[in-house]
Amino acid sequence: MRLTRLITALANGDYVSPNLKIVRPDSCFPNMIIGDVKTCKWPYLRGEIPHNWYVDKRQPTIGFLSRDEAHIIYNNALKFEGKQALEIGCWMGWSACHIALAGLQLDVIDPVFNQTIIYESVRSSLKAAGVLGSVNLVAGYSPQKVEELARQLQKKWSLIFIDGDHEGQAPLNDAMICEQFVEEDAMILFHDLSSPYVAKGLDFLRQQGWNTMVYQTMQIMGVAWRGDVEPVQHIPDPRVNWRLPLHLQHYVVSGMEKK
Repeated sequence: MRLTRLITALANGDYVSPNLKIVRPDSCFPNMIIGDVKTCKWPYLRGEIPHNWYVDKRQPTIGFLSRDEAHIIYNNALKFEGKQALEIGCWMGWSACHIALAGLQLDVIDPVFNQTIIYESVRSSLKAAGVLGSVNLVAGYSPQKVEELARQLQKKWSLIFIDGDHEGQAPLNDAMICEQFVEEDAMILFHDLSSPYVAKGLDFLRQQGWNTMVYQTMQIMGVAWRGDVEPVQHIPDPRVNWRLPLHLQHYVVSGMEKK
């Protein structure tokens, strides 16, 4: 049974755009805590944003999606209820859980599933949320495993979330392979566009004629869409003095007038 007891009150330090539906599967992630951004050495972490940075206490230097980012994923996924979704990189299952709670059939590709402890932890969280039966966990690397899975299962995906390897050409390669296996009405979401490497994936889809937009969140999210679908709009936290990196200046920002 899917998680039914949903706590919707937000903790101090959390923010969710007020137009978005809220779901909180926190109880399914017993190792999730608020982390210390100072422990993360990744140069593109926007630690100055005053939103909670959630981590798994067993791996406290790697962050989950923020509360706001998880709800951008969840609310966009609600538009595809009953359809096929793909996720590249899910870390400890936090984002996968939000996609599955929206009612999608989800394939997740991540090399960390080769580690039994992580694999079983993700399964346990998804089971607690009541969505394990709708999620297929696949150990492997993109782009090779994406193509293999698409051809093996003879499927295309309507929603794709890319949050895998953030370095070098990897995000671009993810976007290029994913575009080959999406439905005509489709959406592709990115996390961590604060990194110019990740932005190359969104840039590619824009060059291919997709509609594109970014969301001002802690780590900046991006969305590309085509066909008969529209992404949710988002109101950035009005308490934050938001800035956009130079490599994203040419994008429309949801909920903000372009300056």
